[in-house]
Amino acid sequence: MRNLLPRRIKRHRILAGPLRGRAMVTSWYHNFTSLTGRTEPDLIAWFQRNAEPGETWLDIGANYGYTAMVLADRVGPTGRVFAFEPKFETCGCLSETVHANRLEQITVVPFALGATETIEQRRFGVSGSMVVQAMAAPGATETIMVANLDWLWPRISSNSRKINGVKIDVQGMELEVLGGMVGLLATHTPKLVIELHAGVDRSALFDVLEYCGYERKCVPVFPAHGADESGSRDNMSYAFRKR
Repeated sequence: MRNLLPRRIKRHRILAGPLRGRAMVTSWYHNFTSLTGRTEPDLIAWFQRNAEPGETWLDIGANYGYTAMVLADRVGPTGRVFAFEPKFETCGCLSETVHANRLEQITVVPFALGATETIEQRRFGVSGSMVVQAMAAPGATETIMVANLDWLWPRISSNSRKINGVKIDVQGMELEVLGGMVGLLATHTPKLVIELHAGVDRSALFDVLEYCGYERKCVPVFPAHGADESGSRDNMSYAFRKR
């Protein structure tokens, strides 16, 4: 059914949900659930419980910007949302969405994040609107700018370095992203939610987060699935608590 949806990218109105009436530059093919207000309702509910006015949040893997807009509404005009989206075409649509909704509290950052020394270029595989993996197999690829967040943050955060919350959804590159932000996590221990994907070493991920000051367990943001402190389910978002 999805293949029958229009693929033309243009400005649409979100029809329902918490962002009803907002503009979004995308296509029905890429963002049917967002345009109908059904994107990750449990994650959105978690934002509504945890993101507060005036806070600074990082949306790492922002895609077309639905979650960044939800966070922008939560933190309000006195808060800040840094939306990291490395795929240039998707990032351009995200930037147009921010402009169309006059969400000045969102800063669009066209970088992938990783455990690099500072910043570098790298070829990644791409699938649709997403960067999915390092170049491990034939297929569509794109040159992406990758930055170490511990190095980058002082250069983009202006006079306020505090980070209150972080959402990470990076299609299996969770450990590399975390490896480049250990200093910031250890300093600020922000509210943290991560979507975990297949192939990510859970034990290694817990090691990194424990070092940064988090409990060695997690809580699924999808209550219907019950307690799962191992984070073992793929393609699910988990919240991590401070020790």
